[in-house]
Amino acid sequence: MSSGTCLDQVKDEMVTIERRVHRLLRYRNFWYPTRAQAAAVRQSLLPNDVVRFFAVSPALHIEPHVVQQYNMRTIWIDLSAGPDAVWKGMSSKSCRCRIRRAERMLNRVKIEIGSEKANYDFLAVYNDFTRAKGLPQLSARWIAENSGHCETLVLYLDGEALCGHVLLRDPESSIVRLLYSGSRRLESPELAAACGALNRYLHWQEMLRYHKQGFATYDFGGVTHPKESISRFKWSFGGSVLTQHFYLLSGMPWVARLGQLAYQRILGRRTFKPEEKEWS
Repeated sequence: MSSGTCLDQVKDEMVTIERRVHRLLRYRNFWYPTRAQAAAVRQSLLPNDVVRFFAVSPALHIEPHVVQQYNMRTIWIDLSAGPDAVWKGMSSKSCRCRIRRAERMLNRVKIEIGSEKANYDFLAVYNDFTRAKGLPQLSARWIAENSGHCETLVLYLDGEALCGHVLLRDPESSIVRLLYSGSRRLESPELAAACGALNRYLHWQEMLRYHKQGFATYDFGGVTHPKESISRFKWSFGGSVLTQHFYLLSGMPWVARLGQLAYQRILGRRTFKPEEKEWS
């Protein structure tokens, strides 16, 4: 079997997101590669290739093509143990209490999944949220480019979008990962109180949904200092801590540096106006 055929088979098994940058660079993202998969990609690198490996565990030894490397801790929820075990494993009693509180509001709640409406409303909520925090925006084009691997879930309270998540689904590794989360909790004390219960309820419903679909792990994404509010929020669901590794590789180092600049420009263009309707 040729190396090209081997690589095509590896790509079919991994979540792979590919784009051309300025018609020069081939930029690809690979999620959760195994050692063998990462080795196949590395051996196939061309001079104009820029590759990112996301959420690798354990660490890889793939010099000399590595240009950048860092690690991040995340929280893994074991969905394979079943909903009862996940519920009992929540490390904070208040987390369960807030989910129960949310369940008393279900006559006012609706959850939209994977629709154009969910995508549109998520971007409106998320970009208002990140704008208030001074963080990069997310674009409709990003949602469209990643729709084959990602799913958007939005919770509505009294018909208004309150909070939403974008999750990456990787059937090969049986992992679903939280990529983006936004809410209206910064807009008022009343909305903050509602989000405290309903955002947890949305995560809980996701865990039930993906367990039913056969996923084994709910990956909460990065956690930093345990005193930070977002980390405390994720910790309240229990689970275990895993260190994941992230890599930037290139066939030629100067190409990777150019790729880094292009990646930063992509982040800088992540803007979205709620009145925009075009999704192409």
